Amino acid sequence: MLLCGVVFDLFGTLVAGWGEQTAAEKIGEVAEILGVAVPRFQELMATTYTLRADGQLGDPAEMLQRLCAMIDECPSWELVERAAAHRIAQFREVLREPLPEVRSLLAVLRDRQIGIGLISDCSGETPQLWGELDWTAPIQAPVFSYSEGVRKPDSALYRLVCSQLQLAPDECLYVGDGGSHELTGALRVGMSPYQFKPTRSDEQRPLQYDPDPDWPGPTIPTLSAILPMLRA
Repeated sequence: MLLCGVVFDLFGTLVAGWGEQTAAEKIGEVAEILGVAVPRFQELMATTYTLRADGQLGDPAEMLQRLCAMIDECPSWELVERAAAHRIAQFREVLREPLPEVRSLLAVLRDRQIGIGLISDCSGETPQLWGELDWTAPIQAPVFSYSEGVRKPDSALYRLVCSQLQLAPDECLYVGDGGSHELTGALRVGMSPYQFKPTRSDEQRPLQYDPDPDWPGPTIPTLSAILPMLRA
């Protein structure tokens, strides 16, 4: 059966996202602005992903203030706002340009009237910046963990994006790099998941939280490989 919709992951799928080394460096920059110990703050960021991604810590400035409180640090609000602005700028740089084939692929899907959705585990920076991005217009149903209060692989996210596309889960592909147990989550609700394995130009290991271990399902080397699976 040819499918009528496709739901993408964001980081590591539509945009390259950070590698592990770059992510540590970016977090270090924020820590230096806040005036807190870099290694301690990097460790804290590694262990609080769910709290950040499901919105429990608030918007970027509130998040940084609460994270500092967890390690008994109390930077001034001026420093917190400066660090939050820097973090938003970091994400703007990541999100500004998608992977090379994405613009043309989204245009083809739009012209073929394929439903296009997105589910992203993310903290508050991504939904704040989403409206600024010039390449995302074909994506009809963007769903963010921060806004919904749960992260992948919670079935509610997959059902929500399918509902917004007015499609049943078994009418949709799911394409992601495999973080957040997203592929097994998509399979559980009846979608057809494919793991995308891009080649990174920086040769770093991609930053992934809770990846699907040893995914036994199908993989694709390019995003355009999904086209034969979709309705013409």
